[in-house]
Amino acid sequence: MGRRHGVNIVGIDYSSHAVDVVWVHLDDAHSPQWFRYPLHGTDAFERTRTVAQALPGAHSDYWDDVLAVGIEHPAGKFGTGPLMRIQGAILACIPARMLVEPLPPAKWRKLVGLPGNASKTDNELFSLLGLIDLPEAVAREMCSWPQDAHDAHLIALATRTLIHQEQAA
Repeated sequence: MGRRHGVNIVGIDYSSHAVDVVWVHLDDAHSPQWFRYPLHGTDAFERTRTVAQALPGAHSDYWDDVLAVGIEHPAGKFGTGPLMRIQGAILACIPARMLVEPLPPAKWRKLVGLPGNASKTDNELFSLLGLIDLPEAVAREMCSWPQDAHDAHLIALATRTLIHQEQAA
């Protein structure tokens, strides 16, 4: 599936194994588009070093139709070090001109209308609620998305909400 032209918002969720990116259109309910970029290596440090090869770079035309990016900002006291390295490597792939919003899980959940402590199952179901107005083939595809893709979808929707709030202010 190719990229969508127009004004888009991107949501990014990641682990030390893959980066999930979902594109949504700024103003309508076009079908979200999901891209997964696997990271390779024997440990989180090695996998971090492959982010630049896995993701489209800052000078790529991949970002041309993107207005803003929401990226999950790891929360918690333990185990966030490797994720912060991954986040930094991802940020280096995003053009400096781009609006980028770091969103802790509780914040992006609240922005889409979920409780801040919503479960992964709640996140997935909420992401799938948008299937009602989508073509059947797209809905079927989204049902097979992994959890991280649904989180990236909600991060994109949360970022879109922030932009609409800013425009209304």
